[in-house]
Amino acid sequence: MLSTAVDQSKPDRERSRKLWVLILVWGLAILAAIPALFRWTAVPKSDGKLVQYLGYIVAAAICGYIYRRESRHLSRSRTFVLVFLVFLLTCIVNNLHHVNVDNGVPYLPRYVSNVLWQGLVNDLVIQLSPAVLPHSYRFLPNSIVRWFQMGGLAYEPARDLYRLIFGILLFYAIYKYARLYTNYLGAILAMLFIAVIYPVSFEYYAGQLTDPLSHLSFVLAFIFLETEDFALLLTTLLVGSLAKETVLAMAGYYVLFCRKESHYWLKAITLCVASGAMFLGVRMLVLHGAMNAYTQISVAPPNMPAINWHDARWPEGLLLTVGAFLPFLVLSWRDTPWSLKQLALFLFPVLFLSGLFFSFLVEMRNFMPLVFVLAVIAARYLTEAGIAAAPGGDPSHQNVR
Repeated sequence: MLSTAVDQSKPDRERSRKLWVLILVWGLAILAAIPALFRWTAVPKSDGKLVQYLGYIVAAAICGYIYRRESRHLSRSRTFVLVFLVFLLTCIVNNLHHVNVDNGVPYLPRYVSNVLWQGLVNDLVIQLSPAVLPHSYRFLPNSIVRWFQMGGLAYEPARDLYRLIFGILLFYAIYKYARLYTNYLGAILAMLFIAVIYPVSFEYYAGQLTDPLSHLSFVLAFIFLETEDFALLLTTLLVGSLAKETVLAMAGYYVLFCRKESHYWLKAITLCVASGAMFLGVRMLVLHGAMNAYTQISVAPPNMPAINWHDARWPEGLLLTVGAFLPFLVLSWRDTPWSLKQLALFLFPVLFLSGLFFSFLVEMRNFMPLVFVLAVIAARYLTEAGIAAAPGGDPSHQNVR
């Protein structure tokens, strides 16, 4: 009787925990968006060291949380390696971004530096100005940075804190996503592969703030699709769209490939309606309700596909990012879980056509969500190949979770 009561209490505790997670996420998202919603101007720069130290404490707390959570089912040494690599890879990627983009050759020649452009755009985004579309539609990252600025930090250290915190969250999310399909070593390999490819995506852009949060929202969406956690999926898409609206395309993935879930039609309609409302609602907020031209919705001109197609730079970038993992996809095709394959097959045309019609195809950062999936496929293949090659090895007997 006692064991039955304990077993019955587990689902109740899980539902309660999930409810509190949802409340926390929505509460933090609303809080984070306040500077943009109220058009806060940055306070005059002061020492700002307290805010900076608080930011470092938040980053350290996240690392501590990762250690505590993962140490429940990993050895201390493996947990330490995981946390160390999450932090190290974040710092390496951010350092390369700082050198090659922030302090690199100005991408927009009329500006003195990329940092100057970033600061100017950040101020205009916080004012939700239509003058810098589409960046004003993606105000959540800028709003987070503005919170740091309200504590007296200059734009650059505030930006760096944002990248540090969300870079750590991104690499940890990549690890958790990979662990759905492969073992510890495979997940570590996936993180390393992504860290190697990431700098390629820094080419041909001036360093706008959207990527860490946008890429995190994609990885979380992948996780919640696989674990069939609809409430967190819906939350991820809606909040993530405030970093970049492309993540709303995952609602289309749900419609196409998740028909076996319970209450499918209700969930699919909810996702589509909520995604459409968020997409249009943000644009109406920025444009003050006046959407009277195609370019105000998508920003890109009608001849954008022709401009992109005749840009000779994008094939090389695509080869160095997506193409780097295609041999592993071919070699492991028969043994790769169908959910990974269909996600890759869905993302490629969606991201390619989105870049072709609505963005710059040369910006490989837009293809990073697909790279995340392909890196997991490659890591899984190499890990299982290594197990099979070992004496007595049999990958079918490995617990990939």
